[in-house]
Amino acid sequence: MKKENKRTKARKHDGFFRYVYSKPVNAKTLLSLARESNRELDSILDGVDLDTLSPLSGLFSEVQERGESDLAFRAKSAGGGDLFVGILLEHKSYTDKQILDQLGRYAFNIMVNKNDTDFRWFPTKAIVIYNGTRGWDPLADFRRKNRAKFQGKDLPFEFALVNLSELNDERCLSDGNVEAAVGALVMKYAFDRRGLSEKASAIGYRLELLGNFGKDRFLEKINLYLGEFIGEEDLEELQMAFKSIGQRMGFVSAGDARRAAERSGRRAGMKKGMEEGLKRGLEKGMEKGMEKGMEKGMEKGMEMGMEKGRAQVIDFLRSQGVSPEIIAKACELK
Repeated sequence: MKKENKRTKARKHDGFFRYVYSKPVNAKTLLSLARESNRELDSILDGVDLDTLSPLSGLFSEVQERGESDLAFRAKSAGGGDLFVGILLEHKSYTDKQILDQLGRYAFNIMVNKNDTDFRWFPTKAIVIYNGTRGWDPLADFRRKNRAKFQGKDLPFEFALVNLSELNDERCLSDGNVEAAVGALVMKYAFDRRGLSEKASAIGYRLELLGNFGKDRFLEKINLYLGEFIGEEDLEELQMAFKSIGQRMGFVSAGDARRAAERSGRRAGMKKGMEEGLKRGLEKGMEKGMEKGMEKGMEKGMEMGMEKGRAQVIDFLRSQGVSPEIIAKACELK
């Protein structure tokens, strides 16, 4: 299991969260699954008609211009009429001491109804979707440390933390909205390689309901997301476990073929690279060895030649009766 990503890296995978849950129907499914085991979430969503969820566009707010919050929606009150509330969804895979301050800025800067001339701010419900490995309750921290600043009252917006570890796996695997429910499971087990492997086969069966194109596209998003948490080899094993019924019967989709070709290409590339590297290394080594050998041989040959020549000179001088002293001086012998 990998440790939580550092804050500087944590937002790389937020694209998966936005991709899945920017669709109101998927956001509704996530909130509906989560509120079954989360009293605080169920409480703040009481009286909200989730069927009326819609993205908070630039017509109402500055969410598009600012690009701050992960997701921002508005929804009607369950009682009907034109009363709207704002819903912020923020994804965190790590604990963050500044989260409430961050949500406060979002509530003030983003949850604005430009069409309202009397009071522009939507009553805001801020919901953090958390899939980190540590226990975390930012609201408890607030109440212990800062509640007195609000004269004993809670925050100026409603808040709930959704810890995805509390989701019911069987409910997720049986929900009709496959994309939203499977997305929640993948996020839940992002740090738990073994747990995700155990669910992978069941997830594969559910993904089959998306059709070949939808399944391939969604698997690509899962690959990108999980790539932030687990290694490439583990990811490939998971992709094998995600195989659908059709694949087990011999059918291979275009996406499956592409991923298989990519894996085969990587392996072939590594093999070719190792072979080429070894070949070049041997050639370079032999070339260098021959070069050094020739240099060494020439140096040795010259040295031996000089020694032999000197010996011949000494022999000649001796044959002419030259004294040893003069021979030594002439040859610089000591």
